[in-house]
Amino acid sequence: MADYAVELVTHDWTRFGEVLDLSYEVLYRPFGVARQDSWYHAAHGSVFAIAQAADCTLLGTARLLPASDEGSRQVRQVAVGTKARRCGIGHALMAELERVAADEGVPELWLQARENAFGFYQRLGYVSEGEIFISELTGIPHRTMRKHLK
Repeated sequence: MADYAVELVTHDWTRFGEVLDLSYEVLYRPFGVARQDSWYHAAHGSVFAIAQAADCTLLGTARLLPASDEGSRQVRQVAVGTKARRCGIGHALMAELERVAADEGVPELWLQARENAFGFYQRLGYVSEGEIFISELTGIPHRTMRKHLK
């Protein structure tokens, strides 16, 4: 999977349906979460990074929620399609969201990582905080992780 591009989607929502489909297929359907459940949390001001192949096939996506009152932003729904994994796409998506946040002067990013992704985020500089908790939606272990950008 050498040829892919990562771009930020801010106002062009033409691929939003594909983003939702990929997020659902990777992050929720394997755990029996129904498509109409509340797995997608609408947040005005969110931006998406998408990775696509040369033929425009969507390979991965990640979402950056709007800044909180403290100024931090949350990363959500980082999803890379099964056939595109281990090619650097997750790293590239995160780098794009971190670039956006840093350009905005955001002091830190945080996320709730699934247990099987702890190592991935640690390699990107995210630090675990608090105890492991079980997601009410998927039933799998998660942990809050943060990265200071300044």
